[in-house]
Amino acid sequence: MKSNAKEYLKEFATSQPDWLKALIYDSIESNGNITNERKNEIFSNLTKGTNLNVTEPNLSNETTDSEIRLTKLIHKSGVNALKENQMIKFSKDVTILYGMNGAGKSSYFKVLNEIVGGNQKKEILPNIYTETSKPIEIELSFEPQNGQNQTINWDGTNRSLNLLNKCKVFDTSYLEGLLGTRKADSTLIQPLGLNLFTYLVGVIDDFKDKVNNKAEKKRLEKPTLELKYLSDEIKTSFESHQVSSSIKSQVEKLYTFSDEDSVKLKTKQGELKNLKQINIQDKIRLKKNDKGELENVKSHIDNIVKKISGTFTKTQNFIETYTESKEANKLAKKQFEILSNIPANNTEEWKEFIKAGEKYTSKLDSVEKVCAYCRQPLADDNSINLVQSYGNFLKDESEQKLNGAIQNLESLKQELNGISVKLKIKENIEAILKETKIADSDETLNKLIDNIISNLEKGKKELITAIDSKSSKDLKIEFKNKDIINLKLSAIIESLQAEIVKFENDNRGKNTQIQKLEKEIKGFLENESISQQKESFEKWFSIDSVEKGLRQKSKKINTTKVSNLSKTAHNDLLTETLKTNFINELTGLGFNKLEVKLENARGQKGTSNTKLTLIKNKDIKAVLSEGEQKAVALALFIAEAKIQKSINPIILDDPVNSLDHKIAGNFAERLLQLENQIILFNHNRLFLESFETSKANHICKTIDSACNNSRGKHIRIYLVNNEGKNSKGVLTNFKLNKASNHICDAKRLLGSSPFEDGLKVANLIRKAVECTIDEKVFNNQVPTKNSTKNNRINWDELKKLNNDKHIINSLRDIHSRVSGGEMHNGTENEENPIEMDEFNTMISNVEQMLN
Repeated sequence: MKSNAKEYLKEFATSQPDWLKALIYDSIESNGNITNERKNEIFSNLTKGTNLNVTEPNLSNETTDSEIRLTKLIHKSGVNALKENQMIKFSKDVTILYGMNGAGKSSYFKVLNEIVGGNQKKEILPNIYTETSKPIEIELSFEPQNGQNQTINWDGTNRSLNLLNKCKVFDTSYLEGLLGTRKADSTLIQPLGLNLFTYLVGVIDDFKDKVNNKAEKKRLEKPTLELKYLSDEIKTSFESHQVSSSIKSQVEKLYTFSDEDSVKLKTKQGELKNLKQINIQDKIRLKKNDKGELENVKSHIDNIVKKISGTFTKTQNFIETYTESKEANKLAKKQFEILSNIPANNTEEWKEFIKAGEKYTSKLDSVEKVCAYCRQPLADDNSINLVQSYGNFLKDESEQKLNGAIQNLESLKQELNGISVKLKIKENIEAILKETKIADSDETLNKLIDNIISNLEKGKKELITAIDSKSSKDLKIEFKNKDIINLKLSAIIESLQAEIVKFENDNRGKNTQIQKLEKEIKGFLENESISQQKESFEKWFSIDSVEKGLRQKSKKINTTKVSNLSKTAHNDLLTETLKTNFINELTGLGFNKLEVKLENARGQKGTSNTKLTLIKNKDIKAVLSEGEQKAVALALFIAEAKIQKSINPIILDDPVNSLDHKIAGNFAERLLQLENQIILFNHNRLFLESFETSKANHICKTIDSACNNSRGKHIRIYLVNNEGKNSKGVLTNFKLNKASNHICDAKRLLGSSPFEDGLKVANLIRKAVECTIDEKVFNNQVPTKNSTKNNRINWDELKKLNNDKHIINSLRDIHSRVSGGEMHNGTENEENPIEMDEFNTMISNVEQMLN
């Protein structure tokens, strides 16, 4: 069962390409903080295939039978400015290395961090103040569970050594990527290295964007090509930057354009120009116009002949009908002699008068011997016969037939008036007609047409005259030569059609030839254009190859697998047990008002939808304070250690900066409750005091030998001192940090011959002065506002505080002299060094004050 996201990532990385493998491994080693230089190296391998050093991280495989305990560390040489041959003997319970910033304790932490494989790789530098650097040489001893003490020698070339990588390390890098805001009142927490998934996805996406940007940049580097004369297929390929290998091959074949090709191009361009100047289309248009005009002439003559011919027959028939009707009407009138005495008895007015009387009578009751017009009684038989003759006259059909015949003739006359016989012939058509001779005569077709039109116009007039006179005697219309005209016009029309067909065929041939020439010329122009741009095309292809390679790489860069792995890791690692332990640790630190939930909280790509969520009950904004963030990180660190059920060593570097003394004290108590071996690097005096005042445990008086105090846990405290830029990390027993001990060490150095340790003596005297202030001036009392207040106030000892001005001034003078002061730039100043006698005088004065 895996216990950390790093284990999932390491297993996943084994089957990935080098760039991704290196990215994952380096994320593990740096705890999600890969340097930009290293990212650039990995990116260069991804894009250019450059060599890449891929170092597999050595992660621990937590099992209860592989637990260890660190016993001793010796710095022999090579790490920063640490003093050589310094030894730390680790307590089986708690070891604290205490010192101010710059004292050298961080160098010891870096050594341990690299040996055990801490969250983030730390760079270890040689001593920059020496001309030649000594090799790194570290000796570390440890005891496996139920095993004998082992010692390894480490030279700084590797990290995370087997067995030793079971240790758990906390430093500022642990907080990186751990917290992220989700909304105004909550903070997402990603424990157990789960933040690495988010970090990895971000870097991978950045790489993808960079690859795409490089591809776009490459595209912009391509030379501008003149594509005017290229074929559509080739042009489209270049415009869309999708040039296939076949298109590339086509272009490369056209790099050469010979002088012979140039001559051919000019020849074909000349042929095309000449061919386009031949205007067959206009000839076709003119012939079609002539044909159309002649067809109109033929159609007009046919129509007029047909109309006049038809009208001629109708005229004869209608006049004949009229004549017959008139005769029949005369016969009928003889039958009505009685009407002959009536004046104008054959006029239309009279007839209308008779018809009106008839209509009027039909609307009245029938009364015999009454006049239909005046409604008076008829006087005699003659009157009665007259009225009866009116009725019979009206019923006679001969009158109606005569009226019909007259109406038909009138309609026919209107029809004749509506026929336009005239024919307007254009000059070009008239010329054609004049050129057409009639066989066996001197006549032309134009003359025949004029004659027939003239005859038709004459016949029209004669028909109208016949209608008006109601007589068709001697009526005759000639259609002479109609058939000849029809045949001749048809022949001319067919001849023109034949010419049109010939011209159209010629035009199609011309167009085919033009298309052929244009195609050949386009090929030559394309060849010429490509040959003139050969260097540009070669450069274009070269850059395009790089661009395509980048885009292909971009397609292969995706975060799907990492995102899926993230979900698996989240589901496996985020459990209620972790949540419970986390809440307990938060409460233990004093943050019992922060509510923790294990819930769905979908984050950005690459993160799972399950997270620990920290809810603030009060009106606190999106981001936790710096101290709250540190407390959350410490609580989570301890909770992780507990659920992993391992009692391997825990190494912490300055864990309580940003925390107040109360929270720091609570954290000290949480650490002392663990069964793990604790190694703590610290510069916080109040945090150290929390261990000193622990009632259930004790501070060991010795750092070199076993402690005989059996109360609680053994807490071994080292004081880390800085004795100069070339001598840092000097280790002494914190319990022996007294003025008398520093004076003793200074005397020992002054007793050596030759005397060469002036700087060390000055440093020891400075410490002796500072301890004297605590011991003699403040009588070892600490102001309550600067203490944990766990210890009782020594009221009697407060009365013994020494405010002697002479002592304070003497201590100030000595401290200023060994520290530099206004006249000196430190004791190393060659112009005004401190001699041995002055050192002895200072020591004597301090001893007098102590006694």
